Amino acid sequence: MQMTSKWRLAVLAVFLIGMVLFGMTGTSAAMTFLWPAYGLMGLAAVFSVGLILEESPFSLPRAATFSLLALSGYLLVRASNSPVAYFAREDASLVVMAFLTYGLFLTLFRTVASRRRLVEALALLAGINLVFAFVQAIILPTLSIIPGYERTFTDRPGGLFNHPDHFTGFLAILVPLWLAMALYSRRTLPIRIGAASLAFVSILMIAMIGSGPARLTLVAGVVGFFILSLVILHRRMNTRSKRVGWRILAGTSLSLLVVALLWSAPLGRLLDRTLLTKSGELSLPLVWKSGIAQINESQLLGTGSRTSYFYGRLYREETLNSSETEPEFIHNETLQMAADYGLIGLFLLLVMLALHAHQGLRFIRAYAVLPPVSGTIVPRSDHLALVVGAMASLAALGVLSCFDFVMHLPVFALVGALFLAILAVPDPMAAVLKVPPPSRIFPGGWLIFSNRALVFGCGLAMTVFSAFFSRSEYHFEMARRSFHADRTGFQHLRHLQTARQLDPKNPFLFALSAHAQVSGILPEMPEPARRDALEKADFYFDHARSLYPQDIYAAIGHAAVLDELGRPSEALARLHEARKMAPDYGNLLLAEGEHHLRHGRILEAEKVFSAAVNARAFRDTAAAQRGLHTLTEWKLIAEQNGIDWRIDPDPLEVPPLLAGSYESRSPAEAQVAERDLAGRSSRPKATDPFDPASPLAPTPEPAAVQAPPSIHDFGRSQAP
Repeated sequence: MQMTSKWRLAVLAVFLIGMVLFGMTGTSAAMTFLWPAYGLMGLAAVFSVGLILEESPFSLPRAATFSLLALSGYLLVRASNSPVAYFAREDASLVVMAFLTYGLFLTLFRTVASRRRLVEALALLAGINLVFAFVQAIILPTLSIIPGYERTFTDRPGGLFNHPDHFTGFLAILVPLWLAMALYSRRTLPIRIGAASLAFVSILMIAMIGSGPARLTLVAGVVGFFILSLVILHRRMNTRSKRVGWRILAGTSLSLLVVALLWSAPLGRLLDRTLLTKSGELSLPLVWKSGIAQINESQLLGTGSRTSYFYGRLYREETLNSSETEPEFIHNETLQMAADYGLIGLFLLLVMLALHAHQGLRFIRAYAVLPPVSGTIVPRSDHLALVVGAMASLAALGVLSCFDFVMHLPVFALVGALFLAILAVPDPMAAVLKVPPPSRIFPGGWLIFSNRALVFGCGLAMTVFSAFFSRSEYHFEMARRSFHADRTGFQHLRHLQTARQLDPKNPFLFALSAHAQVSGILPEMPEPARRDALEKADFYFDHARSLYPQDIYAAIGHAAVLDELGRPSEALARLHEARKMAPDYGNLLLAEGEHHLRHGRILEAEKVFSAAVNARAFRDTAAAQRGLHTLTEWKLIAEQNGIDWRIDPDPLEVPPLLAGSYESRSPAEAQVAERDLAGRSSRPKATDPFDPASPLAPTPEPAAVQAPPSIHDFGRSQAP
């Protein structure tokens, strides 16, 4: 028994350390810095096999547990069928990690003391965020948790997060937990005062720098906490107190209604500006409309894991601003679930949430009917505090999920999984709830035994995968940094080769490899070597295309390489293929316009450049007008030389019009929409291909082809 207790403490320590590391690095949707934390959490799950035969004082709620297993299984099956394996990996690993967090909580946190350690770990995460935010506000706005990198959204403090909205949203969902610990916990007075202080500081930070959704999330969490407290305290209040409370509630509601009626128009504009418009003037209703169009593609099963990355381009609303803004998420997790995983996935999610909420509310109502201790009206219980805080925090998280993609940020998924596990087993000693006796065949019951076995299996898989992907992501990142430092060098080639061997499913890795081949072409290079480099680039682009056919930015670079190889028809077909996924993207129109220009097809070039002037997205009016100006000059030169520019030249008989002007030009550099990080050790200019506002973006003459921003927070997830 003593040996088991020591083993439990060891596994608990590994889990808590992994959780803190996970929370510190899991502040984005990118996996670059997250795999080591995944591995540590997986290691805790592997070590938990030593507790698989341990008896349990509680039984799991069958309906809630089955709903969780059904949802997790469905999401993993659908992820295995995703059209882009690399994107599916991101979702699948997040699902597995959320399940591991949920399962490990049920195994490790069965005492009041252990659950107190969990709350302290969450408080540590919130405290670290606040400290970083203070330093960012006072000393260094670009301060990042990752050495050698800087934050790119520096207008407001963001703590461990690159984006301030995610930072304040994270603080907002935890406020109800701190309020519950301050009011209901049995901890000492200084600790309860500390919890109240943490809530106050978080509220102050949200009020000062928070966005509209963060403030609404805070209100939802506080209101949820207030309602649950009323459920608990209602039976304990005397008649007079109840009457006063109802009057206050009625008066507040009436006042809010009158204000809403009198100021409906100003309030509407305020809501649109603060809640429905993100930074960069991104209109959320327009993004949601694109998400609904994606849902209609496959209503029942969905289009696949994170396919909004490219369906958002296909169904981009015409009235959405034409700046370099590409919302790769739908910014509404309900629509995101329905779009990626269909109505089946959304139904399973809602059922799972409802069953866990029922379990938590059942526990709270059971506490409400207990007779109060003499002289007190507020019950004191750490379990009650956790359940009240978890339910109110989940309600706040649900509100925040309506305005952002927070459930695709691992730290939010981690906290959500912990809160759901608390609701599943609100009182591990069964002091309040009546639970069925455990099975005598399996230690702890067959459901608990099955849960522990699944946790061990998933932990083993996650540990192995993290060992591979940690290395591949490391070499990929080193290749990108080396390439940024010296494009014509060769140090990045070694990293790229190692990364390709470790991770053959990463399309951005092969696109970067193609770009590296093109950048290695020097003016003095002999023609055979030059052609060999172009053919290798074509090979890598082809492989990237097979992994991620919808990558329109790699298509631009690939078309440039095909042009240099003397395969213009294939280059044009590649651009047309990309335009099917993004019909009105200015960068694609400019690339196609230059292609026609290179080959003397004046009418086609003029048509495409004219369309690029008013492109819906990534509009570069100046570049398009330069292309039209060049066409005008070409027409004059052609007429002076007696050439009818209205007739397309035959590439098999006549060289392209003014082809000589391109003979000494090096090939257009390949473009890569790789997972840009949140910042760099020395902030590059916006035109730098490794700037988070611009992936590898060549500027071939006469029309500069602008690449889009990579909008991930420490990766693609940093949408406005």
